[in-house]
Amino acid sequence: MQRSSQPLPWRPRGLSDSMDGSTAFNGSMSSLQNLIPDPSTSQLWECRPAAALIYDTTQPGPISVFKIVGSILYGMVGEIDGFDHPFAFNLATNTVVTVTGVVAGSIPQSQPASGAWIPPVMDLIGAKMVVAHTGFSATVNFIGWFDISTPTAPVWHAGNMTGTQVFTVPPISVAQFANRAYYIHNAIGAPAVIFSDILNATNDGTGGITPVITFGDSTPLTALGQLRLYNQLGGIIQALIVFKDSINVYQVTGDAATSTLAVNAMNFATGTKAPNSVCSTPRGLAFVAPDGLRIIDFSANISDPIGYDGQGICVPFIYSNVPSRICAACNGNIVRITTQNANAIPVAFQEYWYDLERKIWSGPHTCAAQFIQPFGGTFITALQASAAKLWQSDSVIGATSTFTENGAALSWTYTTTFLPDTDMMGNIHVSQALLDCAFSANSAPFAVVCQDQNNTPIDSIALAGLPASTVWGAFTWGAATWGGPGNALSPRKLPWHFPLVFSKGKFAVTGASTSEIRLGTLHLRYKQLRYLTDISAAA
Repeated sequence: MQRSSQPLPWRPRGLSDSMDGSTAFNGSMSSLQNLIPDPSTSQLWECRPAAALIYDTTQPGPISVFKIVGSILYGMVGEIDGFDHPFAFNLATNTVVTVTGVVAGSIPQSQPASGAWIPPVMDLIGAKMVVAHTGFSATVNFIGWFDISTPTAPVWHAGNMTGTQVFTVPPISVAQFANRAYYIHNAIGAPAVIFSDILNATNDGTGGITPVITFGDSTPLTALGQLRLYNQLGGIIQALIVFKDSINVYQVTGDAATSTLAVNAMNFATGTKAPNSVCSTPRGLAFVAPDGLRIIDFSANISDPIGYDGQGICVPFIYSNVPSRICAACNGNIVRITTQNANAIPVAFQEYWYDLERKIWSGPHTCAAQFIQPFGGTFITALQASAAKLWQSDSVIGATSTFTENGAALSWTYTTTFLPDTDMMGNIHVSQALLDCAFSANSAPFAVVCQDQNNTPIDSIALAGLPASTVWGAFTWGAATWGGPGNALSPRKLPWHFPLVFSKGKFAVTGASTSEIRLGTLHLRYKQLRYLTDISAAA
């Protein structure tokens, strides 16, 4: 049976949405759900730690936006009256910070919890944490802000811009640039960016300068992002990036006070419909375009879609059910992106992680976010499944990590893409297989299955580790395994019930998440059969 057979090591390098491993990279995986790279070893995977609850607002929610300054989080949450209310929470002490100044008519109306929306945006200018929210259209106000002159005693205010250029519609976005507040003001037929005085986000009496920037036509603007640019003469130039829907991207540099304010079209012929996907990374400004994740680097060059053509993940973003609900954040080397994947069955919110250093994807993870932001070495998120609560979601396993999230025990899935075609026009036969893995002494057996091109199981087995080590005097002689468990990382035999025959096949392993589990290379011994490919011959 083993004559003319060949070994095939499949080292799980990263996630791919390719339907054929022949055209993807070696080690491509169709699922690494709730698995993340082991920080010590290339192509070895460990379980994603569960998000830990840190604050329950006790409101119906959702938390629509928040911003962290120091250790204090300022945000907006939907309450029973149908309006988004300001709240604050001290992440260092895990205590609620009281927000004063809220009166009837000063808070924006909540947007629908599902479907297309214009997400609220917050940014800090001076001592004002400004909130741009389309829900102000239901009030006499246009913007809101936390006065955080005393960070632990924030005061809520709402109103309009004062000075020469007042708002006629509520701005949909705000960003700090050159110590001014820059607002997207999408008045009908006249979209523009309006900027404030320096360190005064609510006044625009800018020394006789008209504080308005226009962008050539009536296409609405969608998002703002900050980016530092390398200067050919040395040093760094700060820039504000303005997204015009998915049509174009503009770069704003300089400042009106020094007569250096300049606007340049970057002529990328792309952009974003997902304002909450715009985030700063160590590689530049990331955003989700209609064709996938892109990054504008520090030389103002835009990347191709990262993971296009089966080299990673693009399909869940291309087929996002509601692009405006996509949200993303980056901390260190990890970019986390949530999308509602219309390609999934059933349609579901999923989170994908992109490792900037390793240039690999993982997911889909079950911690899909309503909104997410970096904090310290971790992430703070409002989960889609529990959007009125704040959760801490770590990107590596720590001493206090758990594996129960929002009341449910986490599980993981390790699935290869369909294995590469041998190009010999015949079925193949797999007689032996090993999986490099490490168990927890108390973990449930892994379920291992080989599937054909229709995802129909060809054979399935259970792979178990050894029980916990025995303690002298605490067991009946002859009724327990002597010695410690051999659950460290090593190749484990996959005892198939019969030889596996298929033209296209993939292997899936699933199990319950624990801190000790590691998953590595799948070793296969296969043989090319001598008859023409027969897809009905899978057995």
